[in-house]
Amino acid sequence: MPLVSMSLTHESICALLTRDDTESLTLLRDAAASADQFIRRTAVEVIGRHASGRNLSDAILRALADQSEYVVRAGCRVIEDWRWDAAHDAISNLIKSPSGSTRQVSIRTLGAIWRQSDFQPVFQIYKTDAETEVRREAAGTLRNNVSSADWRRLFDAFRTDALPRHRRWACDLASTFGHSDVVPFLNPLCTDRDGHVRKAAAKAIAALEGHKLPAVDAVDVNV
Repeated sequence: MPLVSMSLTHESICALLTRDDTESLTLLRDAAASADQFIRRTAVEVIGRHASGRNLSDAILRALADQSEYVVRAGCRVIEDWRWDAAHDAISNLIKSPSGSTRQVSIRTLGAIWRQSDFQPVFQIYKTDAETEVRREAAGTLRNNVSSADWRRLFDAFRTDALPRHRRWACDLASTFGHSDVVPFLNPLCTDRDGHVRKAAAKAIAALEGHKLPAVDAVDVNV
């Protein structure tokens, strides 16, 4: 490890935010390679906020493979803030991390650099992850990035979810993407035990009644 990194403190690293010169970037690079995981984490956080931090993007990528989950999660937050699509593949691998906290943060980060192909793996996490907070993070990320191609799967999952917030989201999805053919699936939510869900369902049905499916032309029997 570079000797200079050993003398750096959290305070001195944070102070580098006020400098935008070559030396400050050199010090940050050295700090990001420190033997101390918490110094590395602070360095990654400061790189993410530094005016020229993107010049050290290689250090952020290395952070995603760090032995310390603290450093990995700090790197994820920088990717999220930067909305740095080039890190997509590295982030998509982290949603399978053994650490629940890292899965949660990386799912949130993935939402900032979302691709259509992310739906299925995140949906699977929402359905099966062992940790409640990770499943909820996945649900929120799916809701924020859902498209016309996959909304129906999410709607069907949300409308029977135990969490009232997710059932409300099902109503929102129906209003945004649906047609009158989904009204029968919303009707049970009009008698939901949660008042907010009942209100959302009624609102969605009212909206969908104005967006009925096009009528099928009658067949001319004389043809």
